[in-house]
Parts: sequence; structure tokens; C-alpha cells
Amino acid sequence: MAIIEQTWTFFPGRSYSQVELSEALPRWLDGRALGLARQLFRRSAVERRNMVITPEELVSVGRSFAAKNELYRTTVRDACGALARRIAEGTTEDERDSIDLVITASCTGFQIPAMDATLVAALSLSPNVRRINLTQHGCAGGAAALAIAHEWLAGRPEARALVVCVELCSLTFLPEDRSEENLVSAAIFADGAAAVILAGERAERRDARAPALRVRDTFRELFACTEHFMGFEVREEGLKIKLSRDVVAFAERGLPDLFSRVLRRFDVPDPSHLSFGAVHPGGRRVLEALEDHARLPKSVTRTSWDTLEQHGNMSSVTVLVALDQILHEEGPLGPGALGLVTAFGPGFCAEIGLLETTAGQ
Repeated sequence: MAIIEQTWTFFPGRSYSQVELSEALPRWLDGRALGLARQLFRRSAVERRNMVITPEELVSVGRSFAAKNELYRTTVRDACGALARRIAEGTTEDERDSIDLVITASCTGFQIPAMDATLVAALSLSPNVRRINLTQHGCAGGAAALAIAHEWLAGRPEARALVVCVELCSLTFLPEDRSEENLVSAAIFADGAAAVILAGERAERRDARAPALRVRDTFRELFACTEHFMGFEVREEGLKIKLSRDVVAFAERGLPDLFSRVLRRFDVPDPSHLSFGAVHPGGRRVLEALEDHARLPKSVTRTSWDTLEQHGNMSSVTVLVALDQILHEEGPLGPGALGLVTAFGPGFCAEIGLLETTAGQ
């Protein structure tokens, strides 16, 4: 089983309150659309979020895909540099030398080479390190990356893996698009970055008794006939969000059976045996469906509500930010407590991992 040793977060741009952002809505919308957008902003459960462009720039029509993508490329480079500096300060040279897998995830822009090239250089990692880039996993990318790292380290128990996600959702916003799905995305999406280092079971640790989380098992499922649920369409002006109303109905109808099957596979009797979680907050209604229909305890969704409130939906980054809160807060959890890391993404798919606290947590 892989150990989640350390986490780091970075939030590019500036933090805006939801009130500040809603004040820009009349520059973009009017009539019924403006009223609906204001209602969505009020009911989003988002209080603050970071963006790399100002609200005025956000609603300005005419910005090209090329200009947005160039800002994406330079901001991703800067975010990777900031995370690399924090990782270097928080790890030893021997720990960094033991990293033999780098997984990166980002779906909100395009660049070749990917951000892993920046990370390998900034951290002086081995030139022989294995690199995996998850470009089209969307919101599921962070949880999928953790699962791949866990499975990789099962065969390399003395090694480590680095997972880094950077998403700039503000750069995918199209003011030309006044559809209801774009109004929803305008109310919740944000920018952020996060990194996680996982260690194999036999990797040398400076303090093996330090608080950590162990990944016990992973699960994923791709659901049939759901490709229309979410994703992007590529247009001349940029990436147009696809976000179907069917997501919430599917969550209410399908998630109870999904989690029943997953918990049986994990040998967990029922959701009440779960004490914590890092659940991707796709939005308020999805979190409510997980609580009301899948019966996930509020102790499992707590960090997700906190993340949604303070940072919004940062796509693949969001579960890692919730995971960072779990590792850095002082709480009553003792060794052996069980939790989940969960995210849903395009496909439509689910990525679910079972976590367990180790000594000190």
C-alpha cells in the first residue's frame, strides 16, 4: 500500500469573493439570464475563489484561444515553479532521488512538452523518471493520478511518486456562450494547483511515525451512455463547457448502488464506518446527492464543502486540496480510521480510493 506522505497547494492569480464576481455579471448578461446567474451564484456554496484574470477580462468578448492558451502555458510554468520550491524545501535530496514516477493532470489548456518537463528540471529529478500526463480525465484527474501512483508503487515499494495537478478553469470561460450550463460553470469554477508525494511501503522515511494516509485500495468505473454528461467542445474562441443536467439525476439514482458495490469490494460494511474523505465537490447538488442518496457521512464530505466554499471547483486539483486539509489539520482521528478519495469526470466515470490513517494521525 502506498503512503501519502506530503501535500502542497498553490493558488495562482487573485482571490475574489463571490460577491465581487457577481458584480461583473451585468457586463455580460441581462434579463432572465442575469437573474438566473445571480441565483446560481448565491446558491453555489462558493464564498471565494482564485482566478488568473480579472472579472472584467473574464466577461470581455473577443479573446482568442491562442491568447488564452499562452496565458495558460506561462501560468502553469509559474505554478509548477512555486510548487517545486515548496517540495524542495519540504523533502530531502534522497527523497527526491527516490521519485521514479511523475504524474501530471490538467485539462484546461494545451502544451507540449507538458508541465512534467518543468517539474523534472526544477527538482533535479532523474532523467530516467517515468512520466504520465492525464490530459482528458477532467475533474477525475487528481483521483486517477493517485490511483495510478498507488498501483505503480505496489511493484516498486522502495520508490516514490509525485502527482501534480494544475487547472486554470477561468481561461476556459467563454463570454460568447450564454447557455445555462455556462452560467453554472461561471458560478463555481476556479484556478488552483496542488502536489502530492506518495511513498512505497518500504521507502525510507525520516519519521515513519509521522502522520500519514495509506491508500488501501482503488476502484474506477466508466458508465455506459453518459459521454454527453460533461466535457469540452473545441471552438475557435476556446473550450466550451459541456455540463448536462443529467449529472445530478444520475448522481441521485446511480450513486447509492455504486458506493454499495465499492464498499463491498473494499470490505467496508457500510458508509457509517468511514470517518473522513476528500470528495471532489463538483457542485453543491452533487455533494448533497452523495450525502442524501449515497449516505456518505458529513465527516466524509466536510473537507469538500470547505474546499468548495474557499476555492470553488478547480477540476482535477480539488480533491488534492481537500486531501491537503486532511493532512494538515489537527483532529481526533487515530490510526486505522477509514476514508475515501473520490472524483467524477468526463466519460462519465468515477475514481474512488480507500484511505486509512497511520500512526500519528
